[in-house]
Amino acid sequence: MNWNWKEYRKQKHQFKGGNYCFDCQQQRSCGVLDKAKKYCCACYQEILEELERDGLLISSAQLVLNDYRQRIIICQCLGTEKVRVKYLNSDGSGWTECERCEKIISSAGHHRVARNRNDPKFWGLSTSERVLCLDCLREFKNKMPVSKKYTFNKYVKRCYG
Repeated sequence: MNWNWKEYRKQKHQFKGGNYCFDCQQQRSCGVLDKAKKYCCACYQEILEELERDGLLISSAQLVLNDYRQRIIICQCLGTEKVRVKYLNSDGSGWTECERCEKIISSAGHHRVARNRNDPKFWGLSTSERVLCLDCLREFKNKMPVSKKYTFNKYVKRCYG
């Protein structure tokens, strides 16, 4: 048996982009609305509603959309635990923007997700924003638990902002 370690490593660590929605890249499609599983139900509903406004929606798709709106069909799309980055570099790593000040934030290596330090949930915060830079997180410092404040101060001292 001819074992090629490099090929095995490539296959093991290769990012499988087809698992996530092409539009938002935040959810995995359950296939309830989109049988090809290219789009999550929320994004596919927007596409169908655009077609409906333009009068281009066929009757079978109209029935499915109405069933989805009336909760007869229930979506089972899985949201990602972490925020996925919006932009990719040529080397496979990516970046996103802070949702308050629009500062560029790099991703966690080649995994296409935001770093923990830029995730408000990591700091024990419940905000509407999903990605924040450390400068914007300073405003929420008084709402953090004591242990997270200590960790946050270490991150600020290391100049990760």
